[in-house]
Amino acid sequence: MKRLLIVIGLLLLFFNAKAQTNVLAVADSLYNYGSYAKAISYYNQLEDALPYSQQIAKSYLFLGNYDQAITYYNKALNSNRSNALLKFELCKLLIQTGKLQEAEVLLLELANTDAVNPNYQYYLGVVSNALGQYISAQDYFFKVFELDDSNQKALYELAKYNLKNRSFDIVEYYVKTGLKAYPNNKKLIALGGQSYYLQEDYHKAIAQFLKLLELGETTKFVNEKLGYAYGKVYNYSKAITYLEKALEKDPKDAYNHYQLGLNYQRNTQYLLAEKHISQSIKLQEDPLDEVYIKLGVVYNLQEKHADAIQAFTKAIQENPGSEAAYFYRVYTKLVFYKNMDTKIEDVESFNKRFPGSKYIPILNVKLAELKSQDFQNKSE
Repeated sequence: MKRLLIVIGLLLLFFNAKAQTNVLAVADSLYNYGSYAKAISYYNQLEDALPYSQQIAKSYLFLGNYDQAITYYNKALNSNRSNALLKFELCKLLIQTGKLQEAEVLLLELANTDAVNPNYQYYLGVVSNALGQYISAQDYFFKVFELDDSNQKALYELAKYNLKNRSFDIVEYYVKTGLKAYPNNKKLIALGGQSYYLQEDYHKAIAQFLKLLELGETTKFVNEKLGYAYGKVYNYSKAITYLEKALEKDPKDAYNHYQLGLNYQRNTQYLLAEKHISQSIKLQEDPLDEVYIKLGVVYNLQEKHADAIQAFTKAIQENPGSEAAYFYRVYTKLVFYKNMDTKIEDVESFNKRFPGSKYIPILNVKLAELKSQDFQNKSE
């Protein structure tokens, strides 16, 4: 009887071990084929699932359940603290979920054991940036650059930081270094274009943004930058073309409507200029005095002087201290109104309001010219 019980016990152990082996094989198969939810349920059927915590963690990660993924990564790491790959995977997930201090602790551990691994230095830079420690971040990104001068992500971070600080020579150095290794890096090309634009080297800026278009980057950003740059080099037709494309991406961009209106004005297409500057006004909430002034100028160019006076009056309402708005309104009245006494009163009122204005000589000369014409007309 005793021998029979022993045999039965051994058979049960055998079949249980075989069953566990089968469960593990199914779990691994489901995991390898991407059926993660089912894989987790099979791993959890194992009597000892701890050795498979990493697979469970990755399954939860793929399923988007980051809290559970972190829990199982920590279980896996507690049983194998020296596993650098496991620790690095957890670091990236902690960064993704905003647990920056926890990620930093693990990354520093990794960097202490492997100081020449550029990945650890790069992610320490990412964490420092996210924590607002920008100088430290740059130190880490520079370490990456020292370890691997072709690292595109680090070069981008170094160039971007220096662009914000307008250190244009440094930006150019990092951009050119990166593009030697990867000539089609869109992010670096975009930084180079912005750097040239800010330096007012518009032709070089245009070349960079055109390259982005060739690479399929047809975004609002690229089109509007091309529109601004072409406007700066007096190629108004091309400026109009690209600003129109930018507005196709975002029809409610008030600033781009305004810029498009200015380019239509410079291209003597006044009705279209009026249309887009008016649309810009409708879309804006900030003070609009400058926009109303431009609209008034466009009206004057079409000899719509009454509309122009109304636009300049709105500019004054937006900004009662706008010397330019008062000047344009008075000048338009000099041209449009017939009553000489009214014209004289307007000029005198302007001179009292802005006694040191650069516009006073212009108004006085125009008034004198009109007085002379009026005198000649009366003499005749």
